[in-house]
Amino acid sequence: MADNMNSESKKITKEDFKDYTYVMVSTLNQMVNYIPLKHFEFKEVYNLTVEDSEYADNGKWDTNLQEVLGNEVSISQIEFKQSEITNIQTIKNRLDKFKNKKIFWNITGGQRPFILAMNQIAKESDVICYLEGNSSQIILLQNNQEIKRIIDDYSIDNSDNLNIEIALKLMGFEIKETKTSERNLVQTYDEDEKDEKKFYLKFLDEYIKNKKLRENLILLNRDSEKTKAKEEIKKILKDLNYSKIDEELDKNKAFGYILEKLAGYKILKLFKDKIADMSLGEKINHSKEKVDEYHIDEFDIALLTKNGKFMIFECKSGDMSGDVAKSTKYSTYAVSGAYGLPILITPLLQDEIDNIDNLDKKIYSYIQSAVKSAKRAGLEVWGLDKIEDKLKKYIEL
Repeated sequence: MADNMNSESKKITKEDFKDYTYVMVSTLNQMVNYIPLKHFEFKEVYNLTVEDSEYADNGKWDTNLQEVLGNEVSISQIEFKQSEITNIQTIKNRLDKFKNKKIFWNITGGQRPFILAMNQIAKESDVICYLEGNSSQIILLQNNQEIKRIIDDYSIDNSDNLNIEIALKLMGFEIKETKTSERNLVQTYDEDEKDEKKFYLKFLDEYIKNKKLRENLILLNRDSEKTKAKEEIKKILKDLNYSKIDEELDKNKAFGYILEKLAGYKILKLFKDKIADMSLGEKINHSKEKVDEYHIDEFDIALLTKNGKFMIFECKSGDMSGDVAKSTKYSTYAVSGAYGLPILITPLLQDEIDNIDNLDKKIYSYIQSAVKSAKRAGLEVWGLDKIEDKLKKYIEL
């Protein structure tokens, strides 16, 4: 029973809330409503929503969540007019129907009047929930006291319950199927492309210690230097015995593709158990049916943690305009709200990023420009040699 949670030492599980009704508030970031629902497996679910808002289309958000859940859970809508939510008493009156039920109130999303009303009417047996996205914690309150019992982890392990496609759908986006996208890398990591995986992990080790290799890969982007650079790269990598290296180096924008692989396989090796889903070259539709404009964005590396944090890595081997940097940042926020994290991965090591103006402009000018554009747009910029240190603070919280 949840009534005496603070007095017990065992961890909180879904059994503690098996007879609770789940009440949430419609929000653009429906992931914050989805995670407790799936984690605790509530059977009776209500959603507070505004039906005539001039500022947000709650109806679309509510549809997004119901479509993801399908027939598994039916959400009952409690609708308010925009004029009604300015009156706390009106909200409380509408929620009076819950006075004889034990309620799990999720106050993470939605307008403040709903949150105030929930706090005022919560009974002794009720639980108030808040997801702290930055630290990946669920905070539970009962009788205005934080519940001290431990939540083991609110991660969702089953890929059928949490993957990139679901995360995007919760935000009203749709995956665009392409031949170039490489999806479900977490599920296939130990099964497919073993030679490729091993090669790129060894490649990264050589990349970090060999400046000549790094500079030739940068020159691979220039038509006048491409042939010579390719031969130099092959010489350096010959001991790695990878039969597809010629094919990799001949691809259009080869270094950008290689950079994605270097970063992607390193991330997977280090944090596979923390990642729900990951893809390379992920294209999304800003569908006409879901948002106001229609266009397609592509994320070089899209990563979704098991606790619902969405991270976008833009791998730029050359120039990146300020507009592209801003688009990456805003697309990440559109997909995952303020908890989304847009990151630029460059061909540079961290020390080179920190001393960007001291690099040889004949080789690094385009990359210097990309780093500065990214920083102006508010993106984090990571060196390939610091992926582990920097990602730990976000993914292992």
